[in-house]
Amino acid sequence: MSDIHGDYYDLYNIIKKETFDQIAILGDLFSYDFNDNKNKIIELLQKYKNKLILIKGNCDSLINYEAYMLQKYDVITLPFNNHLVTFTHGDKYSKGFLPSYHGDIFISGHTHVYSITKEFDMIYANPGSVGSARYGTKKSYMIFDNNKITIKDINQNILKEIDI
Repeated sequence: MSDIHGDYYDLYNIIKKETFDQIAILGDLFSYDFNDNKNKIIELLQKYKNKLILIKGNCDSLINYEAYMLQKYDVITLPFNNHLVTFTHGDKYSKGFLPSYHGDIFISGHTHVYSITKEFDMIYANPGSVGSARYGTKKSYMIFDNNKITIKDINQNILKEIDI
């Protein structure tokens, strides 16, 4: 998931409806004012901190994650389902501006627009935004399960899917 921007209710509903081994949140938990349902979101993430991959977004500069016992990253590459997957927010690294070390699947947020594309041996994916979709897209999130990436709207309708 990415770009929550304080939308606790949709974040909570997605977490409660889906089955998962891990949750990756690709930044922008809040808006710049950091007051949007802050305590509810922090408490929810603390419940899942052992399953959480938390990426810092450009709107998260005022958050002291360590004070909440949450570990955050700017970019991280991890093995999943026989692939190396790179997670980042998308304000520093993006398609065409990859970090020096990256996987064969590159997942970033920031644009608030969901997408999945495959180019050569790379897959680029963006879960869109849970908090505020842009350019006529729907609020969305992504599931990476076995060898498939699926983007769903917040009502769990499939918007886009790719086999990997």
